[in-house]
Amino acid sequence: MENEILRDMGFSEREAKVYISLLSLGETTVGPIAAKTRIQHSKIYQTLEKLIDRGLVTFVIKSRTKYFSAQNPKIILNMIKEKERKFSEILPDLQKKAEFSKKPQIATVYEGYRAIKSMFETILDSVNENSFYYVFAFKSEYIESQNAQKFLQNTHIRLSEIGVDDRLIANISIRNEIKNNYSGIKNMKIRFTTLNMPVGLMIINNRVINWVWGERPTAVEIVSGQIASQYKKFFLDIWAESKA
Repeated sequence: MENEILRDMGFSEREAKVYISLLSLGETTVGPIAAKTRIQHSKIYQTLEKLIDRGLVTFVIKSRTKYFSAQNPKIILNMIKEKERKFSEILPDLQKKAEFSKKPQIATVYEGYRAIKSMFETILDSVNENSFYYVFAFKSEYIESQNAQKFLQNTHIRLSEIGVDDRLIANISIRNEIKNNYSGIKNMKIRFTTLNMPVGLMIINNRVINWVWGERPTAVEIVSGQIASQYKKFFLDIWAESKA
């Protein structure tokens, strides 16, 4: 029974036998341990080295001979408590990972203006004053498409009315177009960067949406709290380095 319990606690079969025999024998050499456990001398030495590394066995040298002793069994209980303490430290992160895996992760493709409009209506219906809406702005679309400018302007006006944390990062090359299109919209914060960032990328709560305008607007929406949190961190890192 003692062997089984020690094995359940991570001891190998030989480690359990050697440790228990040492507790019975007291300070001793390898010979008596081998005789009591019926394990080869070479295997005894290997096992003792492992138990010494774990702090469960000590030795002294007398007349050039090693004498081994088992540490008080209470040390095993202390080791278990230490492992429990360490595990408790990572438990919250492990639970978060488990929660992420249980949440549905869905990818949806929207094609055409009507589909894009329907997607945005769904988003606007789902957000509130505690939500965030972070976007890496288009570049050429602001210059080439008045429809895109108007559509996005109306979206941000509605976000402002709801009180969403609305932030936009744009390339410095379209600073004037962005300023003109979004001037006067409350709650909307805008910053500019010289970096070539992924354009047409939005992070909204647990959603990540990548879309292109073009002749036939197309968007790919990923619903995943885990992916969205990674993109949110990426956005905020760039935000901190950008200028108003």
